[in-house]
Amino acid sequence: MNNYINAARTMEDMMLELMEQGFAVPEHVLEDLKTGRTLARIAQRLPEEDEDDAGTIQRALFALQNVEMNLLSLAEMLVGLEYAENWQKKIADAFSREGEDEEEAIATVTASKFLQGVPKSEHWVRIKASELEGITNLNELLDRFMLTAKQQDDGFILIYGKKEVVSEFLKEVRRIAGKMGS
Repeated sequence: MNNYINAARTMEDMMLELMEQGFAVPEHVLEDLKTGRTLARIAQRLPEEDEDDAGTIQRALFALQNVEMNLLSLAEMLVGLEYAENWQKKIADAFSREGEDEEEAIATVTASKFLQGVPKSEHWVRIKASELEGITNLNELLDRFMLTAKQQDDGFILIYGKKEVVSEFLKEVRRIAGKMGS
């Protein structure tokens, strides 16, 4: 959950910078940021076996996705594409900072709907490349699921395709990773 809190802080910095430049940030974006940060803090304090933990995490992620999408769209429209892309990298870095727990690290769904080079209709995830090192048939797996993958500079692999297919792919990766860990 630390990565969600880091991302919320980074988005708050972006929001403040936009406001300092004289741009108005919609009220619902402020509310979503508060919601996402609060839910991330709550999830951080829940016992691991708490069944509400996954729902709280999902609600935090959803709120933060909304904030990121709105802020990046606003920044691109008002300031420019380069400015928005720089903030997108900062937010992605915040999401990938250490502090993730083991289960989240294997398939971190990065909270962004604004990603250069990925069609809007496609669902995507970023997975730490180090988490996939033991999977020898990764390219075959990607072909089997008809997914596209791109290596990114920050040590993650961007994988995208149809939402249901991405979900099935992640289940298969977890199954393979589970067998390797046994």
